Amino acid sequence: MKRIFITLLFILTILTSFKFKAFAQEEKFFDVVGEITYGEECLQAWQIEEASAIANRLLLTAPKNPYVSFFAGEVRFYEGNYEESLSFFKEAQKDSDVAKDAREFYSFVDKIYKTTSKFKEAKTEHFLFRYLEDKDAILTDYALDALERTYNAIGTDLNYFPKKPILVEVFPDAESFCTISTLTKEEVETSGTVAICLFNRVIITSPRLQPRGYQWLDTLAHEYVHYVIMKKTYNRVPIWMHEGIAKYEEKRWLENTAPKLPVSLESLLAEAIEKNYFITFEQMHPSLAKLKKREDTALAFAEVFTVADYIFKHGGHPLLVSILDGIKDGKSSEDALSSAMRVSFDEFEKNWMQDLKQKKFRKIHGIQVLPTRLRESSTIVDDVESVAEIETKDARKFAILGDLLRREGLHSAAIVEYEKAFSKAGNIFPQIQNKLAMAYIMDTQYSKAEEVLKLALEYYPEYATTYISLGELYQRKGEYDNAINILSQANYINPFNPIIHKNLAQLYNKLDKKEDAAVELKRLVMLTK
Repeated sequence: MKRIFITLLFILTILTSFKFKAFAQEEKFFDVVGEITYGEECLQAWQIEEASAIANRLLLTAPKNPYVSFFAGEVRFYEGNYEESLSFFKEAQKDSDVAKDAREFYSFVDKIYKTTSKFKEAKTEHFLFRYLEDKDAILTDYALDALERTYNAIGTDLNYFPKKPILVEVFPDAESFCTISTLTKEEVETSGTVAICLFNRVIITSPRLQPRGYQWLDTLAHEYVHYVIMKKTYNRVPIWMHEGIAKYEEKRWLENTAPKLPVSLESLLAEAIEKNYFITFEQMHPSLAKLKKREDTALAFAEVFTVADYIFKHGGHPLLVSILDGIKDGKSSEDALSSAMRVSFDEFEKNWMQDLKQKKFRKIHGIQVLPTRLRESSTIVDDVESVAEIETKDARKFAILGDLLRREGLHSAAIVEYEKAFSKAGNIFPQIQNKLAMAYIMDTQYSKAEEVLKLALEYYPEYATTYISLGELYQRKGEYDNAINILSQANYINPFNPIIHKNLAQLYNKLDKKEDAAVELKRLVMLTK
């Protein structure tokens, strides 16, 4: 969702104080300096293939040069070859001039390698997917299918198809993700950053690290858009434009799904317009993850989505491509946008803001930006855990009583308590909505249950429990195709919940789809063995 760019050009400073070595003549030394300088520029511009060719050439002509070893270590790291990267940094440490920096980079890569060395790989034509086999293997089929769809959709939209396979890595815990992302855990949880496009790869956290997962397939697509923009424009696009296009395009892997602002973000914009409080493009730099409040990060995402939408409505994908091509050809982002839209950048920004303020965004009282907590939890969130997530004390009290009554089979009485919890909550809690809906379902009040759940889905499409509850409702009503459709969407958020796969297997069997049922049973075994 954001990118932190570690500055690796410190090696250029080292090179300026290079002490002549017996192994290199003066002319050869300056060839090495020039090659490495250009190679570093290629790394910064995400032209990794070119940087790799330079490294390979230097390794042939000056294999004992410690600066060549250091540069080769960088390149191999960007290529995802951790073992070779470490060996080159270890070699570079033998020279006193570069030893300190080589040790620091070695330590950084070594920390990452302690996790990635345990990864298993799965490949398709365009992606190399790495994951921790014993915990995250269930992600593979979903991820590779979505990524290949994304490759085609985004390639068509932005007129760029990477030639080399793209590395995608799933980090299994908060510590390892924070290491490779260079973010602190506080920054991750405050901003809601669960993925990053950095070091020539797409990096996500496992949805296993949040109690109900997150929209991880959309997130993969989002980060892939960043990857394409980096490659296409030589890493010259500002953060606001990057995030705007990525947010606008993140659901393109799904067919017949138009870009749409989530209700929670729409409500934030309505409030921002009312208060005249916005996050400026300058405040978004260098990363949305650096903003201090999760509401500010969410508001920034909402704003840049509307920027992309504004551009799109003036010329569609050809206009977006024209802007990106202008940046690729050396124009500043402001000049490229001005040239493509035929207005000054200041005029563009003014027009966009006027357009934004004229829109009739809905302000939903009580809707929240759900928090991000990177920690492994049980595969099923029980009543006790879901009640603990309700922040309002009185609402929590009534929800607990409702749970007790529902477990005793007193569904009508439970409904009364859940309705009290809902009225006392102040904010809209999807936990309460789902509890109330399940009580309605158990009391065979299906219409009321569906009304509550559809509203919960509209307000919190990232809340996986709602999909499971709707699946239960449709299954009880005998609407098996609807149940399969909604439960399949739950896997786009949290494929680690065994209830999803158990219910899907039952539904497929009822429809005599034995092969599909077998696939779901296999996935169920993966989670319960």
